[in-house]
Amino acid sequence: MTGTIHHRTHRLLGRGGVLLTCWALGWVSGCASDVQPESNEALADTSAPVGIAANVTEVLVYDNPDLVDDLPREVPVVVSFKDNKPNVVFQIGCGSNYGPLLEGFGYPRTLDLNQADFYDSFDAMQMQLERDAGGPIPIHTLRCDADPSVTREQIFQVYRRVDADLGKGEAEYYLRLRDDPGTIYSVGCSNLLSALSWTKADVSNLEQVSIPINRAVLDGWKAQEIAEREINCHSSTGRALPRARRDLPQQPGEKSYTAEAELYLVRYPFTGIRTRVTPYLIAGGKGYAIDCGSNADMMKRAFGFDPAATLEELSTSDPRFTASDPDRQPHLACDRSVKVFQTADQSPSARYFQLDGGKSLVRFTCPTAANFFAEGAPSAMSVPRAAVPYLFVDPNAPASTTRMLEVGCWGPGRARMAQLFFWVFGREPNDRELQDTMAAYAEYSKTGDTSEAEANTMMSRAYAVYLGLADPLNDILGRAVGNGKRSNPRRTNLDGGRVFDEERTYFTNEINANIEQAGRYGLYRWMNERVTNATPASRDELLASYDWAYGCWQTPVEVGPCPAPEGVAWWTGEFYTPANKDKNYTQRSLEAEHASYLKRCSDKANGCFYEIENVTDRACHRAGKPCVGSAAWRDYIGELLRGSHIPGNYLSIICVIEQYGSSSPNTAACRKGR
Repeated sequence: MTGTIHHRTHRLLGRGGVLLTCWALGWVSGCASDVQPESNEALADTSAPVGIAANVTEVLVYDNPDLVDDLPREVPVVVSFKDNKPNVVFQIGCGSNYGPLLEGFGYPRTLDLNQADFYDSFDAMQMQLERDAGGPIPIHTLRCDADPSVTREQIFQVYRRVDADLGKGEAEYYLRLRDDPGTIYSVGCSNLLSALSWTKADVSNLEQVSIPINRAVLDGWKAQEIAEREINCHSSTGRALPRARRDLPQQPGEKSYTAEAELYLVRYPFTGIRTRVTPYLIAGGKGYAIDCGSNADMMKRAFGFDPAATLEELSTSDPRFTASDPDRQPHLACDRSVKVFQTADQSPSARYFQLDGGKSLVRFTCPTAANFFAEGAPSAMSVPRAAVPYLFVDPNAPASTTRMLEVGCWGPGRARMAQLFFWVFGREPNDRELQDTMAAYAEYSKTGDTSEAEANTMMSRAYAVYLGLADPLNDILGRAVGNGKRSNPRRTNLDGGRVFDEERTYFTNEINANIEQAGRYGLYRWMNERVTNATPASRDELLASYDWAYGCWQTPVEVGPCPAPEGVAWWTGEFYTPANKDKNYTQRSLEAEHASYLKRCSDKANGCFYEIENVTDRACHRAGKPCVGSAAWRDYIGELLRGSHIPGNYLSIICVIEQYGSSSPNTAACRKGR
């Protein structure tokens, strides 16, 4: 099978078929035709994929009389070539339904296998392919399943490169097969991804189901001796992949500060460490042996420990030690080999450390430790955050992502400081914000009163809000109210977490009126707890209750604001006043309140008779009666309400209005509830 032979794919279609295909797929590179005008320049201009061509793949068939590996009697095989040599081979284990996977490699699903090269056995085919390739090549089996998720499982992950140089022929898309962790494959066409159920048929979701990578990631894989091979496609039905998105949308920074550290001494034979007693750091439940011999002081200081402090010796039977997964985390060595990966799309950027060539990554959550390990290391390699879990492949667990560890430092309650910050802002702090909070606490805690120090620390952060040096109050308010609604135990996902203008106004005024109390308690916590503990009606229930009483939605024309903004604002205050937290407001309870209010307004002495005027006019409009603006009818409705002849709701009022002109109206029939 030489370079000349694998051009046989042209003959499989017939010369006329190739010309037709090239006319239909003029945008696909590699189509053979009689006229080829400066094909290289055309490829460079259109950025067409060089992995689609008539001579970069071939279909073979071999005889499998014993049905080995549950494969059919005649097994179709697709060979992908690179530099005119077989590069990777795929057996199609789909029985007679091999067409969709053939199409995945750019062939017609009706391809006549009788015209493909035929081998008497798998061994004969493999021998010929390896002879042509000049050595062993990977042979994979792709299978079909009625369940797309099973078919999809054959791919471990798909990657898209954000900085590929198309002018140099660099691929934009790669995949890793679940059964071949030691190889990364460039992908030549979109067919294969949809055939294996990784994407939709039109690959419109490719960006969502692929991980962004860049040259640094590829270089890291190459350094691990991960081979790179090509999966190419035939031009018959091959469809080009979309251009990979080049920009990396900014991601939020890392936020975990829970992995606080404790330092002990342990007598344990750690791999590669000769000391009889080893400093042992436990952070986030995981243990890390410190390999510095007699020079551990700088390491201790980097993690916030006093080098002169006496350390507790931890027994190897102590649950704190046995639960820390000893000797399975990388050692923290002073004489160390370190590679640093820095996220290109986070603010602030995070650094991940590969220690001594291990297959795991460590993120130090405090800057002093991170700076200690970065000192003297090669420049950090910038990578997309989403690619970090895929940087290193564990050959013993090929279907898993990179193990990622977090190591914190000892300090004056790092987790507690993060909690104080959260109570003020409703979000996790970044490194600088956490350090500022710790510095404030350190100053206020000199008196020895912990509670007072915490309150003053939160008050100092609140002042930063009012001085415009931190998050705007409106942002904090939005988080506090929205999260409170979502987590309210008595009002499941209230309003879907939406925050309304009346709520923003109410809580802004409340904060300003109670700044000392709210600031010392934590701005976010003060508002969030008010919402979480309240029992308000939903906004939909509130509006529906107004419609029931005043006919807001049922009137074809607008008669006064309904509901009036001041009314909604008033109810907002009622809902969130702490004294009302157990009133359990519902649509029915609000309807009863509106009915009582309408009755009260029927007495002109109470100053709200305009409500009677408006609801009467709405009913006149809805009933089509000539009583709009009639003082007599307004007074008549008011009299009926005041005397409890009808209840205070729109349905009852319109029932009376509809009897306009009757010499003997039946008001008793208009005592309606719903």
